[in-house]
Formats: sequence, C-alpha cells, structure tokens
Amino acid sequence: MAVYTSLSDSDMRALVADYSLGELVSFQGISGGVENTNYFVNTTTGKYVLTLFEEFEFEEVPYFLDVVAHLQEKGFNVPAALVDSQGERLRMVNERPAIIVDCFSGQELASTNANTCREMGEVLAKLHLAGEDFPTQRESHRGIAWWHETSRLLESELEPEQFSLLSTQIAQFDAFIAQHGDLPKATIHGDLFYNNTLFNGEKLSAIIDFYNACHTWVMYDLAIVVNDWCSDRTTGELDMEKYQALLAAYTAQRAPSEAEQEAWPHMLRIAALRFWLSRLEAWHGAKNDPERLAQQHDPKEFQRILEARVRYTPALMV
Repeated sequence: MAVYTSLSDSDMRALVADYSLGELVSFQGISGGVENTNYFVNTTTGKYVLTLFEEFEFEEVPYFLDVVAHLQEKGFNVPAALVDSQGERLRMVNERPAIIVDCFSGQELASTNANTCREMGEVLAKLHLAGEDFPTQRESHRGIAWWHETSRLLESELEPEQFSLLSTQIAQFDAFIAQHGDLPKATIHGDLFYNNTLFNGEKLSAIIDFYNACHTWVMYDLAIVVNDWCSDRTTGELDMEKYQALLAAYTAQRAPSEAEQEAWPHMLRIAALRFWLSRLEAWHGAKNDPERLAQQHDPKEFQRILEARVRYTPALMV
C-alpha cells in the first residue's frame, strides 16, 4: 500500500474537525499511487480524499491547486482543494503538505475499450483548449533536463541495449525539437493514465491527480494518453480500434496543425520514454526496500511501448 506518511485516529479526527466535515466515521489508506500518500476519509457529511505530498515542498503545491481550480471554473469535474477553518486550502500534516478534496462518484477502469477511449479523446481536447489561457507557465519537473540527468544516473544500472535505446531516443528528440520548438503549448495534465480517471459505466465522471501538470507541448500530453489507453500491455503495440476512436474524438474538437502531425511520432516515443525512465528511477531507487519495491510499476511495460513506437507509428489524422 502506498502510504508513506501514517496518520493516527486522533490525527485524522483533528483534521476533519478543522475542515468542518462533521464527525470522522472511518479512514483507509489508498493503494495504487506511488508518489503521494492518499487516504479515503468517511465522515458524517460525506466521503473525501486526503493527499499528503511526498515529493513536493509546501511552496511547490499551490501551482497544482491553481491548475485544478482553473479547470473547475471551466466546468470540468476535477478535485479542487477544500478550505479549512482558517480559509486555507493547503496545510502541513505530519510534516508534509496536505489537502482534502471531495471524493467523486465513479470507479477506476479495469481496462479501456473503444468507447472509453472515444470519451477520453473528446474530453482531452476540451481540457487542452481550457489550458491555453492558464496564466502560470511552469515547466515539467520531469522534462528534458530531467530526462538527460536521470538517464545518465541510471546508466550503470541498465543493460547496454537499454541505455542505448534511452540515449538514442533522447538525442533524436533533442534534434527534432531544436528545429520545431514552436509547437503549440498549453497547461496539460501530464499523467492522464486511465487510472487517473473515474467512470460511471462508460461515461467519464472525473479526472484526478494533476500533480504532473505543466506547460508544454499539447501533442506530448495526447501521446501520453494514447500510449496508456491504447497500448497492448504485453506487446506494447497499439490497439488500432482504440487508437482510431480516441484520435477521431480528439481531432473533432481540436484539429492538430501540420507541424503537430509531423511531430506525432517523436511525441509518442518521448512520452513512452518519460514513463519508462520514471519507472526505472523508482524501481532502482526502491530495490533495497522490498516493501516499497512491491509498490512500483514494472518499467518493462513502457520499454515495450517505446520499442513498439520505434518500430512503427501510424498517422495522427484518422
């Protein structure tokens, strides 16, 4: 279970009281996440989620809260932070920055299909349009500089073929983006895997976990979604029915430019590399801690996806 900061019953009762959420009924750590500590909190007034940020310092968190507030104002069902009795949405809990948000209805998808991909494609395009006028432009904490530094630090942990794949793809992307740095950008989600959504049946009910939000290329965010929602987990190959459904819905709402279409193969590859690299970093960082290692996602899944994108990438427009 990904609970790195433990809270006692008295801790939780004091917190709930300061948010005027009624009386505490129960709370439970949430498994699945690997970056932050999350709890379901049940009170006499409803169900909430408490997040304690394990990677960010206090002063870094308001950006992400502002992104969510902006999207909520635009009409998206996203988890905006609640305000405590002092009028603050962010506070320290057991020496970690923490927020409480409403718990939305719906369930995580066990897997995707053409219908849920179509739903996501439409909403993602609208999300990108809504992110164009967010005023703060924060670069990703796992962007180009991080790709270079982390791949270098991991070189001794990797097989030569793995490091060659990483370094070659980073070099190719560097060369491409040096010539095409003016691709459209917006504030994006940055981690919109299907386990960061909630669905009622095949209808999207909420988008959650905006803690990789940043201002960068819109096509990069679309590539992140396609790689997760439309890939075969065993082979890394694209499921073309899902792929076509998602892209048709997306492009019906937001038409990519010719430059974005040209960039598409590069974005798919670098998006796959980013998550392979972050999983490698977490995996090797936890290798001496069996409990934490068991919580990590398998890096090889995104290695297979990257290798599949190197072999073949279909056209963006369908």
